[in-house]
Order: sequence, then structure tokens, then C-alpha cells
Amino acid sequence: MDRLKIILFMLNHASARAIDRAGADWIGGEIRRARADAHESLANEATRALLRSRRN
Repeated sequence: MDRLKIILFMLNHASARAIDRAGADWIGGEIRRARADAHESLANEATRALLRSRRN
């Protein structure tokens, strides 16, 4: 169940990152770029957590 939650979390942040990155590329703005970077960081942490949970 935890793996499913992590996967859903990753997908949610991947879509949010894509939306913010597209907005930053289209309109510009440091806030959208910072949001996209934050979503990418969260997705990376979720990936690491998923890989750690698969080892156990």
C-alpha cells in the first residue's frame, strides 16, 4: 500500500512540475521556475523512497 501511495505522489508531482515548467517557459517568471524545481525535488525524494521500499 505504501508503494502505491508513493507512486501516486510521484505522478501528482510530475504533472504539477510539467504545468509549472510549461508556464515558466511560456510566460516566464521565477516563481513558476522555483515551483517546478520544488516539484522535481519532491519527485526525486519519492523515487528514492520507492527504491528503498523495494529493497525491503
